Amino acid sequence: MKKVYLIVIVIVIALAASACGSGNTSNQPIPTVVLGNGATNGSPTQPAAPLISSSGGVTASGVVVPVQDAQLAFAMAGDVKKVYVAEGDQVKAGDVLAELDNTAVQTEVDQAQRTLRELTSPASIAAAEEAVATAQKAYEDAQKKVDSINYRQANQSDIDYYKAQLVLAQKALDQAKDFSNKTNGLSSADPLHASATTNLYNAQRAYNTALSNLEWFTNKPDENDVALAKANLDAAAAALQEATWYVSKLKGETIPADATGMQLTQLEQARDNLKAAQNRLDHTRLVSPFAGVITDVNLVAGEYASPGQPIIAISDVANLKVITTDLSERDVANVSVGQSTTIFVEALNKEVNGHVITISSVADTLGGDVVYKTTIALDELPEGIRAGMSVTVQYQR
Repeated sequence: MKKVYLIVIVIVIALAASACGSGNTSNQPIPTVVLGNGATNGSPTQPAAPLISSSGGVTASGVVVPVQDAQLAFAMAGDVKKVYVAEGDQVKAGDVLAELDNTAVQTEVDQAQRTLRELTSPASIAAAEEAVATAQKAYEDAQKKVDSINYRQANQSDIDYYKAQLVLAQKALDQAKDFSNKTNGLSSADPLHASATTNLYNAQRAYNTALSNLEWFTNKPDENDVALAKANLDAAAAALQEATWYVSKLKGETIPADATGMQLTQLEQARDNLKAAQNRLDHTRLVSPFAGVITDVNLVAGEYASPGQPIIAISDVANLKVITTDLSERDVANVSVGQSTTIFVEALNKEVNGHVITISSVADTLGGDVVYKTTIALDELPEGIRAGMSVTVQYQR
């Protein structure tokens, strides 16, 4: 107690000496006197100093912000049918937040679904499989035709046989002609004349067949016949392939990207139409891109929404980060991605650890000074921290 009394006396003496001075009335600073308990005579409202050491490295001011936030707008114009949320509501990713009047678009989706459903029905699949079987038979027949043209030359024994058949047919034809000539004077109703006429007709047909068979195996194939047979085979092969691709697509199997066919094109067009209609329907709804809190709602049901007009704002307030605002160009060279930091949250009078995740490549200006923005990830979230709070960041050496 004696020590305290002595200090108070010194203060009183100092004040008296000042009052009895040479008449100079200018304000003189009152010296700060440290008392025994370490208190000062400063203002009782003096703020507490940051916990961060001033010699701990580069420092910068910053602010706490959500890791994600978004201004949501419709991609198409229309009248607002319903708004499902209000400011302050918590939502999950995928929740519908607002919706335009989409009656006409829903009709397009329904029609596209019906068309695709008809094309992919069990009856359509059965018909497509039947078409594959028919195309397979046509291909096999065309292949046989080509083979018969390419490989119709027989061996010498076969050729001798067909020559002998032609000789016999020629002899039979000559005999039939002689017999027919002998009956020319008879009435057409005479049985003998009728028999001669019939024999001549049959003998001529037998001769023509024998001659054709011999020529088939001895003469060179006609170029037009060969070209036509090959063209028919190519067409049959293509038809079989397209029919097979179509069935595979109907069954959900993988087919080449360059697969063709009228039915395949029709099926893919139906699926594209449904996808486009569904996309238009999706564009009539605002969906939350992530879980968060609705921070602003700018439109009500019945109002007209223009494309790109911000309607709803959402923030992920459960996940926070720090953005610095005044890191000097003189200090940014001492900062690197991954560098550890200590963040002092002024409103909470607490420190929390973090690390640098991004450094802006482009500078900003602040009061004429060149500064760079850095983004800090918080290793933990202290209780009570909120977006918008001011912080001081110290980058560890």
